[in-house]
Amino acid sequence: MAKYILVEKKEERAIVFMNRVEKHNSFNLEMLKEFRKTLCELREDADIRVLMITGSGEKSFSTGVDLSILNDFDSTIEAREFAIELESLMEEIFNFPKPTISLVNGYAMGGGFGVALSSDIRVLSKNAKIGFPAVKVGAVFPTGCTMRLISHIGLGRAKDLILTGRILSGEEAYRIGLGDYLVEQEKLFEKGNEIAEMIMEGTDLALRIQKSVANNFYGTLIHMLSNLSADSFAFLSTTPDWKRKIDEFVRKK
Repeated sequence: MAKYILVEKKEERAIVFMNRVEKHNSFNLEMLKEFRKTLCELREDADIRVLMITGSGEKSFSTGVDLSILNDFDSTIEAREFAIELESLMEEIFNFPKPTISLVNGYAMGGGFGVALSSDIRVLSKNAKIGFPAVKVGAVFPTGCTMRLISHIGLGRAKDLILTGRILSGEEAYRIGLGDYLVEQEKLFEKGNEIAEMIMEGTDLALRIQKSVANNFYGTLIHMLSNLSADSFAFLSTTPDWKRKIDEFVRKK
């Protein structure tokens, strides 16, 4: 039975809702696994031609990793498993055989916006708040997410965002290339459906091949480097700064 991921199907499209509203749709290990399992099932659904991803509720798309669970790791093996599961989810979205659209409806932080970066098309709400604050809690932004961020906005801007951890408005994020469309919050699904209709004018085989060609360079590179951030994440989980910064964050929240 679905717990953290909900799916609605209608008119040859599926909408996947990240559904952990009380935690701003942030990820724990169970949610990551459920999300990836859902994608594997939808991959085989011949009735689905376009996939849309969004967050339940009005406040958050996803705030990324649930920081409150990070000090619960008993070993570097557990920390590494979590990081690999996150990287695997992003890769599953990136390589999903059907076109994907992320509807960013609020806060999208770190790996939360990594989901959107892994999608083919991003529609940002003007209410969106986007940032990559991993370094502020002694962690690192996943390698796959980092490479996709660079591919969208260039190395200089990417380093600015991941080193400062500053938060962008939907308008600024759209202006620098993090989104393909910018709409009022209440227009997100309307715009998503409009884009899906245009996509579905193409044939499924042509769309699949075109997406594969477009993804080829970055997909190969990211796959080669994906273990790097898992190892870095596992190492950082053993450092005193990790526990101190995460405890400070959790107390503040």
